[in-house]
Amino acid sequence: MKRPWLTASLISVIAVMGMAGVHHEAHMELVRGLSSFRAALPPGTTFTYGSAKPAILSLGATLTDITLRDGSITLRATRMRLGHPRPTPNGGLSIRSVEVREPFLQTPTQIIHGSTLSLRQLILPPSRPPADGQSRIDLAHIALAHGQVEQFSVQNLAPSPSPGPINVHGLFASRITLDNYGPALVTTLRSDGATLAYERTVHTPGQDPQLVSGQASLERLDLKQKDLAAQIAAVWDHHPLPSHMPPPQSFAAHNFRLSMTSGTIRLDDLHGTGTLENQTATLTQDVKGFHFQSDEKLPFPINGAKSAAHYVQVSNLAEHTSQTNATLTIPDFMTLKADARIIQTDFANGHSAPQQILQSTALQNMTVSLQGDRLLDTGFALSARQAGNGTTADQLRQKSSQVLQGVLSVNPALGPVSDYVANPAGRTLTIAYASRTPMSLKLLNEAVSSPAAMMAFLTSPDLKASAE
Repeated sequence: MKRPWLTASLISVIAVMGMAGVHHEAHMELVRGLSSFRAALPPGTTFTYGSAKPAILSLGATLTDITLRDGSITLRATRMRLGHPRPTPNGGLSIRSVEVREPFLQTPTQIIHGSTLSLRQLILPPSRPPADGQSRIDLAHIALAHGQVEQFSVQNLAPSPSPGPINVHGLFASRITLDNYGPALVTTLRSDGATLAYERTVHTPGQDPQLVSGQASLERLDLKQKDLAAQIAAVWDHHPLPSHMPPPQSFAAHNFRLSMTSGTIRLDDLHGTGTLENQTATLTQDVKGFHFQSDEKLPFPINGAKSAAHYVQVSNLAEHTSQTNATLTIPDFMTLKADARIIQTDFANGHSAPQQILQSTALQNMTVSLQGDRLLDTGFALSARQAGNGTTADQLRQKSSQVLQGVLSVNPALGPVSDYVANPAGRTLTIAYASRTPMSLKLLNEAVSSPAAMMAFLTSPDLKASAE
C-alpha cells in the first residue's frame, strides 16, 4: 500500500504551517500560505480545515478539522499542533513537536485510527522522486526522538482470501510507544494491550473449506532493535530485508493468549536477547508457562506453570549458515530437543516469497530427541477413550508399533522407533539426519506432504534412529 501524494502533501502542509508561523507570526499570512498549498495540489486531491492559528510561543501553528483526500485515500484529524518547524540544510524538515487528536486514515483496504498521536524531535528527509511501487517518504532516514499513539486500531477492509490460510481483519493496541527511531540507531518499541482478530481457512477432506475466527492478545511487548528504521522501510517498499540485519538486542512479551474455537492457549512470559559480533549473530529465547484451556478438562494433569522452552540460533553471516538448538520441557511429562544446521544456498538475491525461501534454504543435519514415557501413555489412553469401541490403550500401542515396524522396514536403521513406541522404558528416542549433500527445505516440505515422497525419504541412509 503506497501513498506517495498523500505523504508528500502531508509534509507540504507541515512545511507551509511552519514557515508561516516562524517567519510571519500572523494569522492572514498563515491562511494565505495554506491557500497557496491547496491551489498547488494535484488534480483529484483536496485539502480542507476548520481554523488555523499561529502559535507564536511555540513558533508553530495549530489547525483544526483537517481533511486531506487523495483519490480513494482520506486523512483526517480534529486538531493538529506543530511546534517550531524549520527547514534542514539538505532540504528536509525538522519539527520540535507534533500533537494530533483523532488521527484517521482510510484507504481502499484499511482504516487506521488513534485517539491521540504525539511526536517529539521529528526530522523528515527530503521527498524522494516518484517511482513505481515506492513511497516518496524515505522511512529509512526519518529520525524521531519519541512517538506515542493512544487507542491505536487498524481495520482490514479487504475480503478474506480464498483459499488463503490466515486473514487478519483487526488490530488494536491501547498504547504504542517508539523511542530513538532513525538510521543506525537502537530503537525501543513498546506496545500495551494489543489484540489481533483473524480468520483462517480450514480444509477438511471431503468438505468445503470453512472460515474459523480467532483472536490473539498480548498484555505487553518490549523490543530493542538496532536500525529498525531500515527494516521498516524495506517492508514498506516491499524490498527484501537487509542480509546482514542484526537480531533484536532484547525483546519480551507477557501474557500471550490465542483464543480458538477449540480452546485457549496461553504463554506466560517470553524473553530474548541478540548480539552481532564479527559477522556472527546470536539469538536466544526463553519461554515460561504453557497453558491450554477448553470446554472439556484434560483427563490428566500437566504442570503448565513450570513448563519452559529454550531456543538458541547462531548464524554465520559470512558463510550463510545457522545452527539452531531448541528444548521444550514439561515437568513429569516430556522433554523434546531439536538441533539443526541450515545453509543458505542462494544468497545472491534477497528472497521474500515462501517458495523462494524454501528453495534457497537447505538442511544439512538435524537431530530430534524425545524422552516422554508419559506423553505416549497419555496419547494412547486418550485415543482408546475417544475410540469408545472397547479397544485398550495397550492394544493401540502394540498396533501402532506394528504399523511403524512395517512402514520403517525400508530402513533398518529406523528400527528403534517402533521398539520405543512399544516400550519406552525411560529411554530417549533420537532420530538423526546428516547428509554431505544438504536437502532444500522445498524438497523436505514435499516429502512431508506426499506419502510417496515420504517413503523415498525414509529409505535414505542419512536417516538413523536410536533408543537409549
